[in-house]
Formats: sequence, C-alpha cells, structure tokens
Amino acid sequence: MSLASRLYHGETSYDFVGRRRLWLTISGVLLLISLVSLFVPGLNFGIDFKGGAVFRVQPAKAVTEAQVRDAVGSVGEVIQVTEDNPVQVIVQTKALPQAEVARVRAALAKVAGTQSNAVSTDSIGSKWGSTVSRKALVALLVFLVVVTIYVSLRMELKMAVAALVALVHDLIITAGLYALARFEVTPATVIALLTILGYSMYDTVVVFDKVRENTGSLTSMSRRTYSDAANLAVNQTMMRSLNTSLASLLPIAALLFVGAFLLGAETLKDLALALFVGVTAGAYSSIFIATPLVAAWKEREPRYAQLRARVARLAAQGGADRERPQRPGRPERPARAGGVQARNAGGSAAARGRSAPAPPPEPELVAEPELAPDEELEEAAEAEPAAVAQTPARRQPQKPRPSSQRRKPSGRQQSRPAKRRRR
Repeated sequence: MSLASRLYHGETSYDFVGRRRLWLTISGVLLLISLVSLFVPGLNFGIDFKGGAVFRVQPAKAVTEAQVRDAVGSVGEVIQVTEDNPVQVIVQTKALPQAEVARVRAALAKVAGTQSNAVSTDSIGSKWGSTVSRKALVALLVFLVVVTIYVSLRMELKMAVAALVALVHDLIITAGLYALARFEVTPATVIALLTILGYSMYDTVVVFDKVRENTGSLTSMSRRTYSDAANLAVNQTMMRSLNTSLASLLPIAALLFVGAFLLGAETLKDLALALFVGVTAGAYSSIFIATPLVAAWKEREPRYAQLRARVARLAAQGGADRERPQRPGRPERPARAGGVQARNAGGSAAARGRSAPAPPPEPELVAEPELAPDEELEEAAEAEPAAVAQTPARRQPQKPRPSSQRRKPSGRQQSRPAKRRRR
C-alpha cells in the first residue's frame, strides 16, 4: 500500500495539529524577521514606483560599471552593464531637470564611444507608481472581503479568519525576503503577490473542506476530539497538497532559472521569484498554520471542550485498567478418595498438566487398653442398636417392566430424583 493511501485511511499519520506550538513558533520567528526587514533596510522599490529616468546605450567599445559611474557622477542610482549580445549599458537616476538629463546623455555617449543621439532616455513620474500601488491595494482588500464571505458561508467564520491569517503570513514572508535580498519591487512583483493569494487560498480551502467533513459527525459520545479529526484531515489531504504545490512550482522554477538567469529577462525574474516564494509559503501555511489555528480555536468551545475532557478521562481509565494486576486464580479443591469425582478430578488435573494434591496422612493407630470380659460384653450390647440404626432399610425388589417400556441406556448416570419419577 502506498504512503498516500496509508495517510488517507489513517494507518500512518503525523501529529501536525498536536505540534502546533512548534509550527507557530517557527512562523513567528519568520514573521518577526520579515517585519523588521521591511523597515530596516526596507523594500527596494523600482523606478516605476519612485519615478526617475532610465538611460540606455549600446557601447562601441568595452566598458565597465566603474567607468560609467565615474562618467555620470552621483546621480546614477543603478548602473548595469549587461552581458547580452549586444552589450547594453543601463543607468537609472531620480527625476532630473532637462539640463541634467542632457549632461548625463553626453557623458554616457563619451564613455561608450558613440553619439549623444544613440542614448535613449525614458522618464517616468512617481504618479504612475502611486496609482499602481493604490489599485493593487484596492484589489487586495476586495479579494480578502470576498474570500471571507465565501468561506464563512461555505464553512464557518472561524475558518475564514484562519484562512486570512494564512494569507497575511504568506504575503509578509514574501515581502520580507524581497527586502532582505534587496530585490527590486516592480509592477511584476505586485502581480505575483496578488497571484500568490489564489494559490494559498486553494490549498487552505481543500484542507478545510476535509476538516469540516471529519468533524461534522462528532458527538458528545465520540472517542475522537476535534483536534484528532482535524489532524486526520490534514494527513488525508497531505499528498494532494504536496502534489498540487509541486506541479505549480515546476513551471515557476523554469521561469525563474531559465528565463531570468539563462535568458536574462528581468521581468520574468521579478514575477517568478515572488511566485516561487509565495507558493512554497502557501503550501506550508495551509497545513501548519491554518488548520492548527482552527483546531485551537474550536477546542475552546464548550461542546468540544467537554468532548476533549471525556476522551481524556476514558484514556486515563484505559491506562489504569492495563496497569491493574490480575487476580490470582482459585486454589483447586482436593479430590475425594475412592469416588467417581476423585477419578474425574484426577483425570482433569492430568489433562491440564497439573499434579493432583497429595492425600492427607493416615492417622496413627493408638493401642487401646485391654478390657475385662464383663466390660467387653457390655460394650458389644451398646454398639449393637447403633449399628442397626445406621444400617439402611432394604428396598423391595421391583417388578420387571415390559420390553416396550424399557429405555436404552444412555451411558450417563442419572440422578436419584429422575429415577424415582420414572418408577
């Protein structure tokens, strides 16, 4: 049987919900690092958000970044010399007046060995970047509201809140990685962040639907708590979540490594990097964050708190029964000597491999004193009536029954009342 089948049927399971403190601690550390990195050093916004100018030129001779920086001066914020064919020099600056733009173009043409008209200039205002940011924020809020309403109606409000917590968890970790790695935030990054929400929500809803199915049949007499049922749901959907995440990560990895590093497409790098981090964080949060949060919240309800106490009490009683010593068996009674019962008892003891108890010791004979002849006659006279009293009366012989009324012997000894009834 495969691992996926064993996980689904509960034959192999891992206690994800029971170890929620460990997962929440790991996520808390990651969130703390990400939040600090958003302020120090902060996000590296691209020119689309800050505004400025971009100068591009194809040099006629070999040139280095240090030569370009010396030529343009301190206004050059980002200087890049690509290794593509043909080689291209790219300089990004903040918003400059027309005189400063002309000076930078002339300096780049001189260091590249070309004419000034060979240098292209693109000016971008900060208003465009602020418009993109505002629309992205509005789209994010609308998405969160719609998701909250849908999950609340389809499942319940507590699951919707846990799903939102998982979404915020994924977004903060992705943004923190961009801040730590000093990757440039571009409009492609914003698009990737919005796409992450869909991947994360898909995994979370799949797990929550199974949790709702497993916990719907819980009653006050169940032997499984809400956390146990939720943990079973996570194990049952584990392979599905992993397969979905891996199927999504493979094309994203192709965009990231092939498109960005082999082809040198910067736009693909910004898009694929955010998607790669976000999908990975989404697969983690749907299993290790969202479901444990729901289980911890639901366990505080009176209904599931009583169920948990009852299951714990039953488990404690079961452990006490297992530890209780067994009572010793009854000692076997000694068999009567000379009767059928003694033979049966001896036979059963031999069959059970037990040794029959030893017969009691015979009493020692004590020599009686000799009596005179007259005394012997008196004792014999006194013992004679007692012997007559102890002798049972003889029964009258019965008449033989006809052959039609005779019964065949059954082979077992009948009791006296049964014999009397037949007579």
